[in-house]
Amino acid sequence: MTDPASRPGPGRAHRGLRWFRFLAVLFTVAAAACLVLVAIDLFIGRPAAGDLFIAGINALAAVVLWRFVVKHVGT
Repeated sequence: MTDPASRPGPGRAHRGLRWFRFLAVLFTVAAAACLVLVAIDLFIGRPAAGDLFIAGINALAAVVLWRFVVKHVGT
């Protein structure tokens, strides 16, 4: 006899959510590291516009990912 085909269940969905949580943490850490670079740039007198831009993009990605994770945790 053959086994029936496996269907995606809650384990598969949880695994996908784990990736989103990992990416949210990664982008949060990246945004914080960019803010540290901005502080260093200001301390040594370099322009910080590029680092601020990258920090903003990372923070935006982190917010979107965290909202997605929080929204899908209960389902």
